[in-house]
Amino acid sequence: MLRDILVAGAVSVLSAVALADVGGYRVDALGVGWGATGLNELGDVCGNYQVDGTRLLAGVSHGGAPFELLPLPEGMQTSRAHAINDAGVIVGAVCPNQYVISQPTAAVWRPSGSGYTVEVLGGLPGDPYSAAYALNNLGDIIGASGFWGWNLSTGVLFAPGGPEALPGGMLGADINDERVVLSGLDQLDLDNGTVSHLSLPPGNWQGFGGAALNDQGDVCGYIIGYSGCSTFPMRYRQSVGWEYLGGCATTTSATAINNRGDALLYYYFTASAVNFVPEGHFSLGSLIDPSQGAWYVQSGGAAGINDARQIVCAARQGLDGPISAVLLTPMSSCPGDFNSDGAVDTRDVLAFLNAWSAGDPRGDFNGDGSVNTIDVLAFLNAWSAGC
Repeated sequence: MLRDILVAGAVSVLSAVALADVGGYRVDALGVGWGATGLNELGDVCGNYQVDGTRLLAGVSHGGAPFELLPLPEGMQTSRAHAINDAGVIVGAVCPNQYVISQPTAAVWRPSGSGYTVEVLGGLPGDPYSAAYALNNLGDIIGASGFWGWNLSTGVLFAPGGPEALPGGMLGADINDERVVLSGLDQLDLDNGTVSHLSLPPGNWQGFGGAALNDQGDVCGYIIGYSGCSTFPMRYRQSVGWEYLGGCATTTSATAINNRGDALLYYYFTASAVNFVPEGHFSLGSLIDPSQGAWYVQSGGAAGINDARQIVCAARQGLDGPISAVLLTPMSSCPGDFNSDGAVDTRDVLAFLNAWSAGDPRGDFNGDGSVNTIDVLAFLNAWSAGC
């Protein structure tokens, strides 16, 4: 544990040196008691509210607004969200009792009008439990099925005709828009059925726990060694190879990666951080602009980062405040760059319209206290002017 704390402290010092290269972040609190699990390119977040020790309810936040509960299918009491795509489709699981963590049934929520409809996906024949873990923007959904709900044993593609087992005993952790599924060191191409395999970096390693991949085939996760402190957060970029994102810790991992190669990571009980390309390593707390007040980012709560470098994580406001899911958004000096990704393009229009149509305070572009058509004109004027 002492080594973990020293590593986290060293990371904080290095972060302070290069912080000016990234700029400050705004904080949007999404709800006390909520844990975020996914983030899309429009700033929408999926997550779960812990009602009590074992009872969870899934929800969605649009553009920094507070979470709203997702509907439950008839006969179901609890739910759990795992991932969200750019169309707002959410995958996860539902349960007829309070034990959705240990007795899940895979489900998908799709936007419909002003709300969502939910569909139960089920599992493989003979398996009582299943869950959907990830999806892409093409609508492909992956997850797992099995006899033990807390340790589902068979990777699954939830195809239109029903669940299909992934080949070779693969357990899919993520799927990208190229229809490639990540499973440890393996990547399965669903279009042609081929599997590519990453070789571990030099060293005495037991394996690699893959957590996420982007559309370029870059991956992140953790590498596993043989001693008590030999787990390292790792990233593999096709153009660079393996990269150690931090020192060893008894529990650590990189958890999410965007198409720029930026990756989130954490050290259990000590710190959550991000490794930007090319700016380097920053503790998440160091990114928050002083104007936002005192926020303390929690270890292990960093769940998503998009191409605009928005980050969703867990944080406490003040030393004694309750823990909330929060959305961190870069504060841009260019008004037309609404999503703060450094470019003024069509993604800014989509991000603004998403906020404006939802009545999000960020839709009040001209700052007059109302979200109305005048804000649309003000935004389009700023957007057309560029930077």
